[in-house]
Amino acid sequence: MKFDTLNLADHVNKGQTLPSHLYTDAEVFEYEKDVIFRKEWLPVARIDQIPNSGDYLIYDLFGDEIVVIRDNSGTVNAFSNVCLHRGCAILEDRGHIDSNVIACPYHKWSYELDSKFRGAPFMDRAEDFDRTDMRLPRVCVEQWQGWIFINIDPGAEPLASQLTQLGDRLSPWNFSDLKLIGILTFDSAWNWKIMVENFLESYHHAATHPKTLNVSYPGKGTYAEQITGNYLLLENPSIDKDTIAHFWAGCILPFTLFSLVRDEQNAAGTWYQMLIDDQGHFRLHIHLLANEAMANDEVAIKEYTELVTRIHLEDIPRCEGVWKGV
Repeated sequence: MKFDTLNLADHVNKGQTLPSHLYTDAEVFEYEKDVIFRKEWLPVARIDQIPNSGDYLIYDLFGDEIVVIRDNSGTVNAFSNVCLHRGCAILEDRGHIDSNVIACPYHKWSYELDSKFRGAPFMDRAEDFDRTDMRLPRVCVEQWQGWIFINIDPGAEPLASQLTQLGDRLSPWNFSDLKLIGILTFDSAWNWKIMVENFLESYHHAATHPKTLNVSYPGKGTYAEQITGNYLLLENPSIDKDTIAHFWAGCILPFTLFSLVRDEQNAAGTWYQMLIDDQGHFRLHIHLLANEAMANDEVAIKEYTELVTRIHLEDIPRCEGVWKGV
């Protein structure tokens, strides 16, 4: 597959969709896995999903399972979920470790919560067993604006320095402190880039969201913020600047999709987490985020959940239509 012959910007600037094979071709998807997802910073959780020491989750990156865990000092660590002994998976799904030791369920090889090797039964009898510097392979991890990001590229450039201007824009509304108030889950049988493209344009508001988004946020008024970095930020001004909050739709490339509805006092948002399986399927987890006042208001949570659900149910047939078309 030759990618250097495609002028992708030319398609975008002319309001055209990309060539269909960039969505459907398995070879393209393999290329994306190697040069994008195994090289870029990927969001795996919000901080309040593992709030306590010993809390952990497993992130599956195309078969490479990564433990994301908070240790007894409060530090979040990320490392391989594969035991150094026989290659058995050590932990499953998500949960809590009561002690400061993780033990492999196969032969009880044990590791500390920062991935250091702790011990193994009877290995003093094995030939040439050297425990010096043994540890589970570590993965780069950073916390930024309430997210936990990982990067399996050991030479990855730090994330925060790439997002300075974006962080400055989000900070006045305390995006990092927004609470997780719910997760909506959708099985999504289309290419991940279609979801990104749908999220990052308001041109479809009038046709797709005539009674929801377009009522307050007509697509004609939308514009891209003039900030520089590995991200995009789309401003959606409200038609009533005095009574209706504005909202941003943003993407930290390649696919950290988020929104923030805000006014002078309040803020609520979403994070669209895509767990990608192949070129034609991903699982979407829409994380609902709110400030503390809204997080304690059951009526507001119910209304917000219903609104976000309704908006995405409107988006689904349009994304399915594009997938069918390409």
